[in-house]
Amino acid sequence: MSRFLLACVFLALGLLRAQAQAENGGDLIHRVKAGDTLISIAHAYGVTLDQLLSLNGIDREALLQIGQRLLVISAGELAGDEGEAASEDAGGSETANAPAVVVAAQRWPPAPVRDADAPMRDPADLSARLCAAVYQDENQNGLMEPDEKLLPDATILLLEAGGALRSEYKTDGNGQPYCPDELERQFYTLEAIAPPGFGLTSAASLRVDLRAGGLARVDFGAKLGLEAPALAPPDEAPAPEPSEARAGRSPLRELGGLFVLGLAGVVLFSGLAVSLVVRGR
Repeated sequence: MSRFLLACVFLALGLLRAQAQAENGGDLIHRVKAGDTLISIAHAYGVTLDQLLSLNGIDREALLQIGQRLLVISAGELAGDEGEAASEDAGGSETANAPAVVVAAQRWPPAPVRDADAPMRDPADLSARLCAAVYQDENQNGLMEPDEKLLPDATILLLEAGGALRSEYKTDGNGQPYCPDELERQFYTLEAIAPPGFGLTSAASLRVDLRAGGLARVDFGAKLGLEAPALAPPDEAPAPEPSEARAGRSPLRELGGLFVLGLAGVVLFSGLAVSLVVRGR
């Protein structure tokens, strides 16, 4: 909206100047109207107040009368302004027609390519794929951080759904996980054995469902000097005390057993009595 108003103002000024020049033989003359002041006239034509006073031989205190004619810009000055504008337009046309400067594009070196930790695969491939690795879990958070390295001398066991050992892999720590080929779609169990002097910070055995295919990645963490919890052998487990075994029995079950025993005795004696009566006859 503000741009539209400015355009209207400039258009009105242009028409005003053209009309004034036509009426005064090339000089730009303003005829004073009611409400005009020296400052408003100077602003209307884009000249300074001093220029307006000098052209008309008056001072700042001069009183204006309605219908008074004031010289704003002489015909000579207008001709000079138009010549400068024409030369600027000509120079702009030459600049526009000048041939563009062509700068050769710089050839940048190709971006470095880094091999992925896991092998790349076609997204449309739904075959069963499984990758596993053992890494040095320094902060023991169970997550493989970017600065945590893979460990050599660890053992990864791959077991099939029935528990049979399918493969055994010894890690080398060279940055590539273990990815066995030609896996069927079924359940698998991965087990990890930490290198000597290391203890696992994650579960030592994980079950993976590959019945729907796809790629699964399992990382086992281990830390130097971490000891795994010791498990007592089955034959050294303490036997429960007799009192503890009896304390675990239900009183209702004991009463039920006594009732059954008593009923069996009654049936036995009744059978003997019937047998004696029959023989006496």
